[in-house]
Amino acid sequence: MSLLSIRDLVVRYRGHSGATVTAVAGCDLDVEEGQIVALVGESGCGKSSLGKAAVGLIRPASGSVTFDGEPVEPLGQRARPAAQRRLQMVFQDPFSSLNPRRRIADLIGDGLRVSEGDGGRRLSVGECLERVGLSAGIADRFPHQFSGGQRQRIAIARALAAQPRCIVADEPISALDASAQASIANLLVSLVDDLKVGLLFISHDLSIVRRIADITTVMYLGRIVETAPSEPLWRAPLHPYSAGLIGAITEPDGRGRMPTDLPGDVPDPALPPPGCRFHPRCPIAIQRCAVEVPERRVLGPGRTAACHRAEPVAAFA
Repeated sequence: MSLLSIRDLVVRYRGHSGATVTAVAGCDLDVEEGQIVALVGESGCGKSSLGKAAVGLIRPASGSVTFDGEPVEPLGQRARPAAQRRLQMVFQDPFSSLNPRRRIADLIGDGLRVSEGDGGRRLSVGECLERVGLSAGIADRFPHQFSGGQRQRIAIARALAAQPRCIVADEPISALDASAQASIANLLVSLVDDLKVGLLFISHDLSIVRRIADITTVMYLGRIVETAPSEPLWRAPLHPYSAGLIGAITEPDGRGRMPTDLPGDVPDPALPPPGCRFHPRCPIAIQRCAVEVPERRVLGPGRTAACHRAEPVAAFA
C-alpha cells in the first residue's frame, strides 16, 4: 500500500467567464515511504492543483486521495484529524507562506503543538531549525530578516515540526536563485534519506528533477502522460511531450547545442483539444490522435505512457 495514493482525481474550477475549467482530469499517482516522486510539466498543466488536492486544500470534484490508508479529508472549519497532520505541504513562495508578523519560534511552534510525534516525543523549535541547517538562535527573529533560501528552510522546518511521513512540495525552489535552488534541493533529498518520508516534488525544472527524483511523472493539460524511473525516462522518453520537455533544457556541455522549443502553447484547459490533448503540438501525431483519447499503458518495468505511438521498452531502456 502506498503512503500517498491518488486515484482518478478530478479538480474543477469555475472560470471568470462562468465556464468550468478541469485543471486535473482523472490522474493516478503514488508516493512510497522514503521515495521522491517528481511531478513535472509546463505552467498551466494542473500540477499545483493536484498537489493542493493531495493535501486537502482543494476539494476534488471526484476521485480519491488516501494517506497511510485513510481518506484525506478536505480542510474545513474543524481541525484536521491528528494522523493526517503528518501529511504536510511546502509552498512555492516562502515569504508569502510565512506570516511576517510572527516570530520564527511561533511559526514552528504551531506545528509542534499539534504534533503527536513518534513514541509521544515532540521536537523542539531548535531541533527543527537545526535539521534544516539553521541555528536555533534565530528563533526570535522575523521572516523578513532572512534571505529567500533561508525563509524556505524555515518553511521546511515548520513542516517538519509535525513530524510528517509525507511532504508535498509545490515548486519549492522556483522563487530562489540558482545557488539557493541547489541548496534546498539537496536539503530535501537528505531529509528523505534521513527521515524516510515520502516527497511529492512539483516542479518545472527538469534539470533538478533528474538529479533528485526516484520517479518522474509528466503531466500535460490535466492528465498524466508518462511515469518512469527518472534516469530511464531521461535516456529514452516514451511520450513526445516528455521528449519535448527534455529537449528544451539547455545543456552546458560545450557542444554549442541550442535547446529546441516545443511548438505552440498549452491550450485553454476550459477548451481542451479532443483525442490526445497534446496532438496539436505533437511532431508524430496521426489522425487517430485527434479523435481517440490514449490510455496509459504499461510499456516497461515501472514505465507507463499515454500515447498511441509509444512502443514497449526493454528493462535497461
